[in-house]
Amino acid sequence: MLTFRIAVRYLLAKKSHSAINAITIVAAVGVAIITAALVCVLSVYNGFESLVGKLTSRLDPELIIEAEEGKFFHEDPTVRNLIACHPGVEQLSATLTENVLIINSGRQTPARMKGVDSVYEKVTMIDSILWNGSYQLKSEVADFAILGIGLSQQVACRPGFLRPMTFYCPRRTGKINLLNPEDAFIEHDFFCSAQFAVQQSDYDDDLCLVDIQAARQLLQDSLLCSAYELKLRPGFSDVQVKKELLAQISGFRILTRNEQQADSYRIVQIEKWLTFLLILFILIIASFNLIGALSMLIIDKESDIRTLRCLGASDLMIRRIFAFEGWLVTGCGALAGIIVGVLLCFLQQHFGIVGLGDSSDIFVVDSYPVLLSWTDVVWVALSVCGTGFLITLFTTRNLSIK
Repeated sequence: MLTFRIAVRYLLAKKSHSAINAITIVAAVGVAIITAALVCVLSVYNGFESLVGKLTSRLDPELIIEAEEGKFFHEDPTVRNLIACHPGVEQLSATLTENVLIINSGRQTPARMKGVDSVYEKVTMIDSILWNGSYQLKSEVADFAILGIGLSQQVACRPGFLRPMTFYCPRRTGKINLLNPEDAFIEHDFFCSAQFAVQQSDYDDDLCLVDIQAARQLLQDSLLCSAYELKLRPGFSDVQVKKELLAQISGFRILTRNEQQADSYRIVQIEKWLTFLLILFILIIASFNLIGALSMLIIDKESDIRTLRCLGASDLMIRRIFAFEGWLVTGCGALAGIIVGVLLCFLQQHFGIVGLGDSSDIFVVDSYPVLLSWTDVVWVALSVCGTGFLITLFTTRNLSIK
């Protein structure tokens, strides 16, 4: 195309005024820097999202099945067998979660008690997050609890302590005796067998694991459950297994691992795209350099414009030449920015160039986590080029070409 070839020649040829070259370079460099920033920022948010997923996946099952209404349901062997016999289900664990009050050495701390069965350690990666002690929930003479590291500090109890903690849970049936309020609670003693650390406050500061039979004893119901937690066989999609199980059972809702942490992922996604829009707005402001470069180029090429008109070129053709000029500047800047951004993400991902500061020892990682997504790179390229296209189109349409 003739207009494109002329635009390329104008871009590469030396201008009569060095200021035009300088402004054009500044415009391209501005687009490149902002493009690289977009790629890096989106990759950092992807890294934090991946980090949250890795941390919570140690205790969150691949699929969790809960009652559609209410907190609890009674375990039904027929439903359990139907779920367990699905070809995609490798392990199934019944759990029972309820809020309790833990009293130990004069300290009173509310906590989230989770009763688990013997299959639970096969469904989750609990062994990989044990901080101290061993995985033990029951013996012939006592019941044990595994405490989150923060909760353990709050109740002042660690593995090896000879004095048990006392768990209190409100009675689910009967009336409250105002003369003796303590009768409104069921109590049960637990020794601490281990501590775990997920590096997430929702778990470390609030959660404790106990044997499901002891939890049912506290809740006065031998068949009570709050969820079935599933581990899937390799090669099976959690979304597909969820869809197939929902078609077979009723009265339950099924959540994938991402859906279990929906709030955390939603916050990261909102912050990610708000930052994206903010940087894109900065790109629009920086594009005023492009408007200036095109304006000065048109002034510089007045003699060429008159020559083109004498050769029969229309005003539309001349405007297209300068529109292609602006798009080439934007495209070159976007391409350079993507290359630089991808390179920086690669270096950060493998070498951790940018650390988290002197207090990095309190964080889970020492440097900013980065995860490059090619989908984000495509979105960045389309956004930058689209913005440059619109600005160039607006500029060439409103400039006076004589």
